[in-house]
Amino acid sequence: MKMLETDRLYLRNLSPSDLDNIYDYRNNEVCYKYQRWDDFTKEDIGAFIQRFCRDEFLSTKEEQHYAVCLESDNEMIGELAFFYNEEDNCITLGITISYRYHKRGFAYELLEKVIHQIKNKYPTMDIVGLIEKDNVNSRKLFEKLGFEQECYAESIASYVYTLYGTMV
Repeated sequence: MKMLETDRLYLRNLSPSDLDNIYDYRNNEVCYKYQRWDDFTKEDIGAFIQRFCRDEFLSTKEEQHYAVCLESDNEMIGELAFFYNEEDNCITLGITISYRYHKRGFAYELLEKVIHQIKNKYPTMDIVGLIEKDNVNSRKLFEKLGFEQECYAESIASYVYTLYGTMV
């Protein structure tokens, strides 16, 4: 079931059929260079899929993960991570697009639509991106999406980018 659609992409729940695609990009140096995954083996990725295969898009579940797929042929090309934090009044987003699909504007296209949906459902919540220091492309992406660089947090070795929610 499609949870969100753009012109070229859609989000859906993770599926056991995604295992080989996830395994491929999580074990590719270009993709894992800036990620903090703990699950690289097929067994670990299978458990990851089982843990998140029934997520409800934009729910208040603390951690959610979704497959990013091409509209044209339904191929899974990446994943979206969504972390809901009511205590800090923020939602943290992460996105990975397979190295085979870099430099095509997919991350921007999807995040722009996701952000729009978040703002409609949770207008007062801040949206946050945590980006590694050397990940210049992701930093530029979040700036293009309107995020402001807040600081560099040594404790998590990442820049904190924020898109502020509306004041109540």
